[in-house]
Amino acid sequence: MRHSKKLVVLAAGAVIGITAVAATVRYTSGTEFCLSCHEMRVYAEEMKFSSHARDAEGRPIGCAQCHIPGGNIVRMLAAKMWMGSKDIWVHAVDGETALDRAAMQPRARRFIDDANCLACHQDLGRNAKGDGPVSTEGRLAHDSYLGKNGRSRNGCAGCHANLAHLPPFDARIPRNHAFAEKLKEADLAKP
Repeated sequence: MRHSKKLVVLAAGAVIGITAVAATVRYTSGTEFCLSCHEMRVYAEEMKFSSHARDAEGRPIGCAQCHIPGGNIVRMLAAKMWMGSKDIWVHAVDGETALDRAAMQPRARRFIDDANCLACHQDLGRNAKGDGPVSTEGRLAHDSYLGKNGRSRNGCAGCHANLAHLPPFDARIPRNHAFAEKLKEADLAKP
C-alpha cells in the first residue's frame, strides 16, 4: 500500500510540474511578455511598419511566430532557455545602455528557424504576395536552399534580412529603402 501512495504522489507531482512548465512556456512566449522589457520596444515599433506586421489573414504576427522554434519541443525549450538567459542578462546588466544591434544581428538571425518562415511561405516558387513567381535570382537561390542546384549554407533569414525589424545602420541599403521611409515618416529611424 505504501508503494502505491508514493506512485500516486509522484504522478501528481509530475502532472503539476509539467503543467507549471507548460504554463510558464506559454506565458513567456507571448508578445506582451517580450515587450515588458524596455529593450524590446524598438523592435515592436519597427515591426508595425514591416511587411511582416500581419499574416496572410490580417492577424498580427507575434514574437514567438518567428523567434521560437516550433515543432520540436527540445529545440524550443533549448532556444527559450538560451535566449531567455541572454535577455535577462541584457535587461539586468546592460539594460540602461543602447543595444549594439550591429553585433547582435548575426547571432539573432541564427535563432530564426526556417520552419517558422516556411509555415507561412510554403511555396518558394511564388513571390511573397503569392500573386506571381519569384524573380530568376530568387528561384536560383531557393533551388540552392532546397538542394536542387548545389547547397546553400544560408537559412531564410540569411538572405531575407530586415523584413520585420530595420536597425538604423541598415536603413541605407537600397533594398531596405521602402521600409526605411516608413520608419522615417514615423520618426523611428535616425539618419
